[in-house]
Amino acid sequence: MKTSTRILSLASMAIVVVTAGAQTPDTPPTIKWDPSEVAVIYASDQEKFFEVFRDSQGNPANAWTLPVWGQQCVISDDECGDGAAVRIDNLDFLPLQFQATVDISDYRFFHLDLWAQNDDQICIKFQNWWPGESFVTEIFDLKGGEWKSIDIDLDRADFTWEKKNEIPQHCVNILQLGGEALPNDYPHSPAIYLTNIMAHNDASVLGGAGVGNVAVENAPADDAVYNLFGQRVDKSYKGIVVSKGRKFIQK
Repeated sequence: MKTSTRILSLASMAIVVVTAGAQTPDTPPTIKWDPSEVAVIYASDQEKFFEVFRDSQGNPANAWTLPVWGQQCVISDDECGDGAAVRIDNLDFLPLQFQATVDISDYRFFHLDLWAQNDDQICIKFQNWWPGESFVTEIFDLKGGEWKSIDIDLDRADFTWEKKNEIPQHCVNILQLGGEALPNDYPHSPAIYLTNIMAHNDASVLGGAGVGNVAVENAPADDAVYNLFGQRVDKSYKGIVVSKGRKFIQK
């Protein structure tokens, strides 16, 4: 196993010693996309996905700092089988701040792979300091000892947009795990691993395990309309909806 390239630039990096017999994850899921098809912030395969996404100032987007907002968790760079990952111990909430605003407007989906030592729940917050926009995902269930791939559909009505010269953009200053939809004292797994943080445009994930999957096989044969979470909505709802088994944009 090759030592992973240390690409996290953190204001504070703690060394975590894994005690003998402690459960650790196996190799993270393999990324199915070509490196040219994704904007990579952090990848488990750092030899293949070495071209990282750039922020608005031309800095590598994975050049993170760790703002001190009172969080108690510990973060470190770790290895999982033949891959690299960020390890989080005793998560309460974890804000990761990019050196400059990251514009992911060219991509529809945001992907992460997560592993928790025990059964857990997690939510993810995207924050843009100016003009003060933020978006918090729903809560995802994590099964202890298993990797979970999450694909967040950014093309949705409840994701706020920044507009520069009337051009809509998805801009991110902070990527935060935990907090917001879950209380800071939520009893998270002792260890959580995070890797394969990237943006892509592969719409096939809508039929997989990502945010966009909708069970339509049991949909009634009427004109009922549902959002991407399977919740029934009316004609005032704006965004991607599902009706009679097909997806379309309701404006």
